[in-house]
Amino acid sequence: MLSLKYKDIKNRLNFNRLEINKLFYKFYFINKMNNKNLTVESKKKLIFFYLLKSNSNFSRTKLQRRCLLTNRGRVSVRDFGISRIKLREMLKFHVLPGYKKAVW
Repeated sequence: MLSLKYKDIKNRLNFNRLEINKLFYKFYFINKMNNKNLTVESKKKLIFFYLLKSNSNFSRTKLQRRCLLTNRGRVSVRDFGISRIKLREMLKFHVLPGYKKAVW
C-alpha cells in the first residue's frame, strides 16, 4: 500500500515536469509556425521536431485519484480529495464545518 503511494507521488511529479515541457514546446511551435518568413522545408522540420519532443508516453489519464488520508484508490470524493469512509467519519464527528450527515 505504501509503495502505491510513492508510485502515485512519483507519477504526479513526473507528469508536472513533462506538462511544463509540453506547454513550452507547444508555445514555441505555434509562434514559429506563425512566422511568415519560414519556408515549407523549415516548417516540415519544425513539425517533425515538435512531434518528436511531444511524443511523451505520459498523460493525465494515467494518474489515479487517491484519498489524501488513507491512500485508498477506490471511491475518492472529488470535492474533498478523501475517501467516502473518511468523509463519513468526518461528517459524523462534525470535523467538516457546514456539513452534516443526511437523515431521511
